[in-house]
Amino acid sequence: MVRAYLSSQINKHLCVLDIPYISLNSLSDSSFLICRLMQHIYAVSTIKEMQKFNPLDSTQLRVAGYHKPGDGGGGEFHWVAGDKSTADNGLVFRSATDAPGRWHRIGSGYYDVREFGVFSASGDVTNQLQRALDACRKGGSVYIPAGHYTVSDPLMVHQSTSIIGDGLFTEIHYYGQEGTACWNAAQRSPAISLSFRSLNTLVYHENTYAFRLTGMSYSRFDLLFVHLREKNTSAYYGPSNGESPYYNVYTNCHASGPGGDENGCVGFDWGAHDDDDLAPNANQVFGGHINSVDIAVRCQGTGNIFHGQVFEMVNVGYEFDLPAKRYTATNQGISNDVFGLYTEYAKIVFHQKHPTCYFVAQTSMVTGHTKMFVGKSKDNCVLLSSHSGQLPMNRSFFQKGLEFTPLTFD
Repeated sequence: MVRAYLSSQINKHLCVLDIPYISLNSLSDSSFLICRLMQHIYAVSTIKEMQKFNPLDSTQLRVAGYHKPGDGGGGEFHWVAGDKSTADNGLVFRSATDAPGRWHRIGSGYYDVREFGVFSASGDVTNQLQRALDACRKGGSVYIPAGHYTVSDPLMVHQSTSIIGDGLFTEIHYYGQEGTACWNAAQRSPAISLSFRSLNTLVYHENTYAFRLTGMSYSRFDLLFVHLREKNTSAYYGPSNGESPYYNVYTNCHASGPGGDENGCVGFDWGAHDDDDLAPNANQVFGGHINSVDIAVRCQGTGNIFHGQVFEMVNVGYEFDLPAKRYTATNQGISNDVFGLYTEYAKIVFHQKHPTCYFVAQTSMVTGHTKMFVGKSKDNCVLLSSHSGQLPMNRSFFQKGLEFTPLTFD
């Protein structure tokens, strides 16, 4: 059977019908009617052309691009007659004709931000990007392709949303006000589960953050890059405010600071900043490189495990402390674990700020440090390192750097 294409140009819009080669005279009335209906499937070049299109000619359109064909912002649309819903210029568009109704994007739960008018180097895209995130109020995925995107206000991410980029080339440049973060949970109670993967977030204003973890639990953070361009900023900022962040997993999460001595920057800032009582608990960090910050990891929570991190050019590697309110509480103490640490030029590798901040740590390579440990008490802490000193003979043997009292049994 030879395939034939019946094409017609109606109002300068392309209609294509793909059917086997047959004689139209041999069709029944009903079959001919179906063919006539199938002919009214139109394609237009841009969103603006779609808005000018008369829905009486067709209630379904294919759009080749947002501003121009092939720019990634096109898609399939259908007309909803009489609809008065708010046009967000991503999922819903107004018509420029007199026909009452709206054009609706036919979506599948996976959204490209270009579908919402978010394009690289196109100025501040905060509002458009937030509309893409709002499209996932009931879950879904948002893809941000490689490019330079300027964001001026906090972005709110909804339950069960995945944010996916193209790694270092997906640059989110955050210029938010003091005390804000670029990426935030849209709700805090109950805690929500999110996923961030392959993003590069750059922070430009003092006392701002890349990720605010408050309200996030059971979340994933994978292959993330954070560049702190100003002092007193943090990459992964985790006050709980009584709500999480617990049970999160971080893999290959990096942070780079502005350099300079005592810049006030923190890579993983897991202190109880909101209410001075609770901090992140029971999280796991795998890998990742942190450099040129004041403190690589500040931890005031308990049950956190840090695997195979790499620190360079930091004043403090791990700072373990209690939340401020717990200094006078009846119950004190936290316990965290560090395995396979590699550091170069961390002035103090472990800083214990309260005697009940217990930890077990094993390093794989430590060089260029001033002190391995500065603390209040060695009780119930274990530090295993082949590099507890600077002398060559210390580089070949594991030795217990901190004494502890072993348990006794009757």
